[in-house]
Amino acid sequence: MSETRYRTCHLCETMCGIAVEYHGDEILSIRGDEEHVLSKGNICPKASGLQDVRTDPDRLRRPVKKIDGEWHEIDWEEAFDEVATRLAEIQRQHGKDAVATYQGRSIAHNIGGLLTVMPLRALAGTKNTYTGSTVDQQPHNFVWYFMFGHQFMATIPNLDRTDYYLMLGTNPKISNGAQMATGANTYKKLDTIRARGGKVVLIDPRRTETAEHCTEHHFIRPSTDALFLMGVVKVIFERGLATPGRLGEHIVGWDEIEPIARKFDLAKIAEVTGINAQDIERIAVELASAKSAICYGRTGLSMQEFGGLCNWLMMVINVITGNMDEPGGMTFPLPAIDVLNGVKGSQGSWDSYRSRVSGRPEFAQELPVSILAEEIMTPGEGRIRGFIGMAGNGALSMPNGKRFEEALDQLDFMVSVDPYINETTRHADIILPPVGPFEKSHYDLFYHTYDTINWTTYNPPLFEAKAPGYTDFEIMSEVLTRLVVKRTRNPFKRLFAKLVGGFVRRWVSPQLLLDLGLRFGPYGAGLNPFNRKGLSVKKLKEHPHGIYLGEHERCLPERLFTHDKKIHLAPEVILADIPRLEKRWLSDESASSNEFDMVIVGRLQRRTLGWMHNSHRLVKGKDSCTLYIHPDDARSRGIEDGGRVSVRSAVGAIELPAEVTDTVMPGVVCMPPLWGHSRSGTRLKVANAHPGASMNDVTNEKVMDELTGNAVVHGVPVKVEAVSLPHDSQAPRSA
Repeated sequence: MSETRYRTCHLCETMCGIAVEYHGDEILSIRGDEEHVLSKGNICPKASGLQDVRTDPDRLRRPVKKIDGEWHEIDWEEAFDEVATRLAEIQRQHGKDAVATYQGRSIAHNIGGLLTVMPLRALAGTKNTYTGSTVDQQPHNFVWYFMFGHQFMATIPNLDRTDYYLMLGTNPKISNGAQMATGANTYKKLDTIRARGGKVVLIDPRRTETAEHCTEHHFIRPSTDALFLMGVVKVIFERGLATPGRLGEHIVGWDEIEPIARKFDLAKIAEVTGINAQDIERIAVELASAKSAICYGRTGLSMQEFGGLCNWLMMVINVITGNMDEPGGMTFPLPAIDVLNGVKGSQGSWDSYRSRVSGRPEFAQELPVSILAEEIMTPGEGRIRGFIGMAGNGALSMPNGKRFEEALDQLDFMVSVDPYINETTRHADIILPPVGPFEKSHYDLFYHTYDTINWTTYNPPLFEAKAPGYTDFEIMSEVLTRLVVKRTRNPFKRLFAKLVGGFVRRWVSPQLLLDLGLRFGPYGAGLNPFNRKGLSVKKLKEHPHGIYLGEHERCLPERLFTHDKKIHLAPEVILADIPRLEKRWLSDESASSNEFDMVIVGRLQRRTLGWMHNSHRLVKGKDSCTLYIHPDDARSRGIEDGGRVSVRSAVGAIELPAEVTDTVMPGVVCMPPLWGHSRSGTRLKVANAHPGASMNDVTNEKVMDELTGNAVVHGVPVKVEAVSLPHDSQAPRSA
């Protein structure tokens, strides 16, 4: 007899509910949970791939160690001891900063891994901390920190009540909405806005799958979004449409915005962006005149040359139209575990220290991943020699992935916490594999800060982990405890560290920490055993489909974290970046040309996710790693649909099939990221059979958003040419 358990899909920010039917240890099916408070049965195809992860023969079940270039299984005790010993030796000889830590984006969906982030930083004691945030979303956090006082004070578009929705650099039909999501099929919300007489406007260099659900779509030259947004701000002030709404007395810097926008010429903005001045004016007037409106953008804006300015200008537009913290505008969630108030050190910081080689400032106690390779490869005191990597495949996700791989080979020691031997972990000395996703508990601690409604749910493990399996939390607890002990020479401190470590191993668990967070959160039961309505882990277990906690309510100015409880509309550090925008696009220097006459941007795919490419359900069928190119560009270069092309940048080149389509604007090519499974030495049978090409073999780690330190992935200058290959050479590859 089969049974069904309900969980949350942990593959993206959308957090759809899934119903897992199983018999014994075997998963029979994964479908949408129709009673889930958020997604109501909606899921995307990626959820089915979790079934493959469960049974994947390539997934590691025991630690492996590289000996003379070959992988050998070792027991956990040996693995933990060697990892701690090697890292401690490096720090004793070369200082704590000689060890770097890196956590990939999937950590955000892993409660055990997420709960080790702060302890890892504190106990490793290194300034060299890196995460995947500086590849995709750092500009959001940077702007929230300087405007609202907290890096996680996420602004969420209130789609259910808006009358006008301006979107830039986002494709919710494929991404499931990210911060605008209420379960999969977010595009239905766009249809609903239009059905009630509202308007949805999309600005994107590609006519994406979402465009058909919008009132209008405008092509825009990549990396010029900040100019377009500045034009919108300019028109709003010129037409006398700027209004602070009820938050007027809680805004500082209002008078600095109009003079800045006034300096920009709308005709020049139109010329550079490719959107005519009349449309910019009309969009600005319609947005500012609507009863409620939203200006929203996602990673398409963050992962470009002016990601910080783009995100700041979007916030400015929402504030000066009176749509910040208002129904139908941008609103703020209140999660069951209030990370903003409850997690020490989460608020953020900036420039409290700088990187050794290029002097880049930290943000939120981490450095840009774009500089990680130079910190390993540049000789001198403080060079990174040891590396702890968790749940990240930087070889495919970091800019100039090949250079990053070269850097990894120069380390003295590398340990990876990862279930696979992939393009990055193949460089490790030891790999510590956590148990599978259904063998550990799940709670979206991080992504509940991006909720479109206030809700919560908790998932206990579906299957019991087979001994001697360890969760991410248990692995990192063991490594950190032993590292502290081995690094400490004082016998009394060593004894104390051992005692503390023993206590943590025996008594501290993600479930305990979650229970405390829920009990003392805004909806919590506290320690009152008679409070049956308040939240606790026990309460959540009784509601497997989740608990609805209410819609977003106005919370400003009380919830602001700035020292003066004001919205800082014009932070000096952000204003100082505006001359760079002017120099790049509006000065005589901007007219210079070179051999790279096109630019490349990325595109999301509905059925695939980078680390899930070893799922046969998600990669089967027609090759999806193709290069979109406009018919005019293809014709002028002798490129045929399906023909192979070379894409070359200042740092590298790749080859892949072309897909000729007018959905991408002339001068722009487009491909999906996180492919490139052609490296030798991996154990990814399915992925290697569908290798694709890595977009990050042509992105340049030396070019980043100078304001926020975020990597530049969209708008990279490239040269595209037709390639002639033998008929039997079909697989996309790095050139």
